[in-house]
Amino acid sequence: MSTRFDTDAIVVGSGFGGAVAAARLAQAGFSVTVLERGRRWRPGGFPRRPHMEDGWLWEVDQGLYDIRWLDRMASVQAAGWGGGSLAYANVFARPFEGALDERWPDRLRRAELDPYYALAAHMMEVAPVGDDPRTGRPAPRTELVERLTRDMDMPDATVRPNLAVTFGDPDTWRPNAHGVRRRGCAFVGECVIGCNHGAKNTLDHTYLAVAEAAGARAVTDAEVRRIEPRDGGYAVTAATPSDPDAPLREWTAPRVVLAAGAVASNELLLRSRDVHGTLPGLSRLLGQGFSGNGDFLTLAELRGARQDMTTGPTITTSTVLDVPEGRRPVWYQVQDGAFPPPLHTLVDTLLPVPRVRGWWRRKVRRTTPRSVFTVLAMGTDSGNGTLRLDRSGKATLSWRNRWQAHLYRSQLRVGPLIARFLDARLYSPFTWSLLRRTVTVHALGGVRAGADAATGVVDEVGEVHGYPGLFVMDGSVLPAATGVNPSATILAVAERSIETVIRRSGRHGWRAPEWDAVVPGDVPEDAAFAYMSERHAATKGDGVVFRERMATRRRDRPGVVLTLAAEIRSMDRFLAGAAHTVSMRGVIDAEGVASRAAIAGTLSLFPGGGPEAMSYALRFTGDDGRAWRLTGVKTVRSRTPMALLTGLTTLRGELSPDDGGAGTRFVLSIGARDLARLGTSIRGTGFTRARRLRAAARFTAFFARSALRR
Repeated sequence: MSTRFDTDAIVVGSGFGGAVAAARLAQAGFSVTVLERGRRWRPGGFPRRPHMEDGWLWEVDQGLYDIRWLDRMASVQAAGWGGGSLAYANVFARPFEGALDERWPDRLRRAELDPYYALAAHMMEVAPVGDDPRTGRPAPRTELVERLTRDMDMPDATVRPNLAVTFGDPDTWRPNAHGVRRRGCAFVGECVIGCNHGAKNTLDHTYLAVAEAAGARAVTDAEVRRIEPRDGGYAVTAATPSDPDAPLREWTAPRVVLAAGAVASNELLLRSRDVHGTLPGLSRLLGQGFSGNGDFLTLAELRGARQDMTTGPTITTSTVLDVPEGRRPVWYQVQDGAFPPPLHTLVDTLLPVPRVRGWWRRKVRRTTPRSVFTVLAMGTDSGNGTLRLDRSGKATLSWRNRWQAHLYRSQLRVGPLIARFLDARLYSPFTWSLLRRTVTVHALGGVRAGADAATGVVDEVGEVHGYPGLFVMDGSVLPAATGVNPSATILAVAERSIETVIRRSGRHGWRAPEWDAVVPGDVPEDAAFAYMSERHAATKGDGVVFRERMATRRRDRPGVVLTLAAEIRSMDRFLAGAAHTVSMRGVIDAEGVASRAAIAGTLSLFPGGGPEAMSYALRFTGDDGRAWRLTGVKTVRSRTPMALLTGLTTLRGELSPDDGGAGTRFVLSIGARDLARLGTSIRGTGFTRARRLRAAARFTAFFARSALRR
């Protein structure tokens, strides 16, 4: 370290980006000072009493939560040694490559970042949620969501994500990979209000523990106010939040890593450029490209007597949805979330007439606080917000919710669907229902990367253009919404960036000491995204279902009755294919062969290049255990109304065993009553009523045109 400076590197903020930078710089031999405005939170010290003065809000007594009202959006972040990890829901998720758009450069895509994701997962000791140690079963909320997606015929859309939580015996303390004592999750559902049990693998017990073990100096209660170039490096000035009258403190270093979170980092840089004038050459693009990660929160209140929805880690499942909206799909994921009882009690205490509300809940709604859980959706928003400074020097956001119309509209459509399947009431927070203000817990962007100051604020590793040695390494450098919980991506990008910074400093080939112990793990969210991607392709254009019943005449032998349910999953695929294939399932009664046997196969509806109007190919197992097939065709020989009707309702078919025995011919027809039922059974399948009607209309138009052409 040069005698001109107090330390080799100053890291501003101890959240996901800052913790990585501090650990790696210290491991590489640099002297490191980490400045954190909040306090150290110990297990057992997080707020629980229903009083605002118990450490809940930063603005009240430098508490856990810092809520920033940015005009059209509110941002919620945590304050303390460990940053956002203290109050996040532990989810370690990677964005799906197929959902990333052109805003994501190659260096930030999965092929490049996957090794760094694996390194970060190793450091955070992630694992999927297990069973409740008290019951030996998954949390009731987990079972509820998994049953919901099974009932919706999309079971593989839901996965149990990797969580930065220690699972196992909740009563036994044992050291983690970094030598910090942890014990197994007790399933109390309080992750987002700070883990008093000691099971969360927060940054203070992982990366920051590594940083301090390697010599990094932690300075809490230090809120950075000013950054200015000095003597070839930088001077960083900080106030003392717990004592506003205390004199400002100053540290100097040749390197500064700014990692205070997207809102605070943007605010500090904007103030340095536009108020203090200490960094006047900062790009004019600073503050542009802000994103709320498509966050949208609702509350679900289950009716009637239900199991306890507050148990388990805060989030136990992730469900990937691909919802058609307009002419394009909207990708996002939905996660269940525990509503911690202490937080519910706090809200009840703050709101008026608690006794009346309690009576109303018990007697009229027939619910309890433990039947409430949250539904958090994340998607890809426009990322077109712009952070600026107001007259007091605080960040404010220019943001138009209409830009996110497709995303918000599709997320709102999920509510009634969930409510119907779960027998629940869903409520949007008053910030949305009354004020039309969204709330994000994943603020991103504003410090975009580019080749120079005309195209970006920083370069590809976060070094600020025009200010060598000044870096930004937090969510503000991400180019767009991740579509998933972004903490894993912030960690991976910071790992890649700081590795490059250290190598550029002369430590060629340097790598994190933990690399040799990294074992690539499962990425459960990839399976859900892949499943939904295929499901999207298979259902593009929405679908149609209908039912038909055909039977031989009473005097004909053998007597055959065929009852079928038809399904077209994708009208686009159906219309594009020459065979116009329809999936068929149902039952068959065939005299002397089968009694109420399940039958399945395909119907080719007005296939191109052939004379048939319809061609059936079905299979079933007879009463004798042999495999049988039913084949048949319907043929239109004239366009006259009677000929059309007869041709479309008469099937000339054959029953034959697969083992080569003799077949039996027959004629099936659709009676007048069954024809009427067939017509009324045609309905579209899709996420909205308009899409269902459109799919049914497309099918009806195709059928009419094709019948007349035949």
